[in-house]
Amino acid sequence: MRRPRSTCERAASGGREYFPPLNNLSLGNEKLKDKTGKQMAELEVAKHGKKFIQLAWSTEYPLMQKLREIVFEIAVIVFAVSISIWFHSMSEHRHEQRQVRTFLLGLKSDLTRNVAQLQGLTKQYQAFDANYRYLAALDVKAPPDFDKLAHRYDAIFGNAYFVPVNSRFEGFKSSGKLINIEDEELLNDVLTLHESNHAAINRSEGGWLRKHARLLNYLDASLAHGDAPEQRYHALTSANGKRLLRDMATYPQLYERYQAAIDLSNKIIRRIDELYAKGG
Repeated sequence: MRRPRSTCERAASGGREYFPPLNNLSLGNEKLKDKTGKQMAELEVAKHGKKFIQLAWSTEYPLMQKLREIVFEIAVIVFAVSISIWFHSMSEHRHEQRQVRTFLLGLKSDLTRNVAQLQGLTKQYQAFDANYRYLAALDVKAPPDFDKLAHRYDAIFGNAYFVPVNSRFEGFKSSGKLINIEDEELLNDVLTLHESNHAAINRSEGGWLRKHARLLNYLDASLAHGDAPEQRYHALTSANGKRLLRDMATYPQLYERYQAAIDLSNKIIRRIDELYAKGG
């Protein structure tokens, strides 16, 4: 009579293995590592929910013991559900804050560009003011310097206005994600800059642009029959021409609003640097 082969012998001869392959064990461990706390909590809910149903229909235990077991299973399920909700909330919060970080670091770049633009606009309007002061001071009785006048006259047709880099802000706002910025002062500053300061700048620039349009309309009508240097000089030195040139002086309010936007932008940039100075 042949003796039965041992497990080791069956394994060595290529039969069905008693132990699972080591690589399968390794794969199983990796899968367990990949499970999040939320998934583990859901597994606990499923396991204890099944046990709760089994206890409810079981006739094996006395009533009081069964009630104690049922209460225990319910408590475990409630706890597991609470843990699952907590893990889910933590995951959502981390995701939201990653979005906030990406937005704010991008906003810093946008504001840096806006500050440079506002500083350039300040210099440009100062140049406009200097040009209009020169033209308004022309003496109708003095001999004109037509070469110098040509350059000054051409500068009349220039204008400038603020075009903020704000598509990132508008996109984040329209998605309803601004509320995820947890620093309340920073959020208020960002909203004030884009919703209030930029709108105020637009209104002040609008006043200058309307005065500029009146001056251009006057010159267009005055030079309808000729655009010679003498005719230009006469149009600029007439009483109406001088009045319109004097009116072109930039309101101090516009410079103040440029500076207010620059200051608030720099404050926001400093705060973003503080929040993410160490790659946080």
